Amino acid sequence: MHLPLEILIIIGLYGFYLYDSARLYFFNEFNMTKGIRSSFKFQHVPKSFSFLSKYLFIPNMFFTHQLIFKCAWKIKQSIPSDQSTDVDSILLISKTLRTLQWTNMLISLLTLVLLPLLLLLKLSYLPLAITIITIYILNISSLLFVILKRKSLQLSWTKIFQFSLDILLCPPFALNLLRKIGLNYHIQMEGIALAEKLLNSSDYQVLLEQIILDINHLKTSTNDKNLTHLLSKEALLRSSLNINKE
Repeated sequence: MHLPLEILIIIGLYGFYLYDSARLYFFNEFNMTKGIRSSFKFQHVPKSFSFLSKYLFIPNMFFTHQLIFKCAWKIKQSIPSDQSTDVDSILLISKTLRTLQWTNMLISLLTLVLLPLLLLLKLSYLPLAITIITIYILNISSLLFVILKRKSLQLSWTKIFQFSLDILLCPPFALNLLRKIGLNYHIQMEGIALAEKLLNSSDYQVLLEQIILDINHLKTSTNDKNLTHLLSKEALLRSSLNINKE
């Protein structure tokens, strides 16, 4: 059975996009996400599919314009670090990319909705060509913007080169440009402390409750040494949770 070329192209579009969107997370990692106008939200990583001691997850599958920053809570208590650096950097990156979020939303609609629709309807080549050219123009414009704001976004020229290859050679990869910029920033700050700074009180409370649930699950499959640290971490989180509820 041979599938029509149009169907194969559509499968390729979505297949490459999903492949490039998939991420691996450790047990103690979660995402901080930011929409265009919304405040920061946390995103819990489901523990349903493990791969090489990590968990496979596709964050915000249908919202390519949302920024993603990967955080991690630490089992052992660490010395508090300068909390302003990571917070300021994340806020600056979010502010810088706000314009591109609108552009990315348009690119997503053109690439994942309009282009497949034109292929299925088998219309003339003109609307198809216009759509593809528009996608490339928007992608290249986004890349130029990122190059101009490279320092504010804390991107190396190596990363810029990688993004250029994504945009020029595989447009579905270009849909994840904003995600990759956010994930490129390596957060040094303890994830819970960072979340306390960025989340509202109700979301922060839900995050603490979720981490406590994860710790309870982790306690059943850990050694005695780590168990002590987990119990200490759980007690600290429950204390913070009670204070936050008050």
